[in-house]
Amino acid sequence: MNTLTALADVLSECPEEPMALGALLGLCAAEPAVLQRAPAIPEGATRGEYAALLRLTLMGVTP
Repeated sequence: MNTLTALADVLSECPEEPMALGALLGLCAAEPAVLQRAPAIPEGATRGEYAALLRLTLMGVTP
């Protein structure tokens, strides 16, 4: 399974919580290369919204 997909799945478990860089760093600690492929976190985004952004990024859709 793609690492970004797995990350999106984990973030979707608590979709209403605010997304923060610390959460992303903690989830990607085992695979730091994921951070290079992950999009920037939009200001005020929730974990669910960021999970959706990750999935769109995997499909090649850009905002």
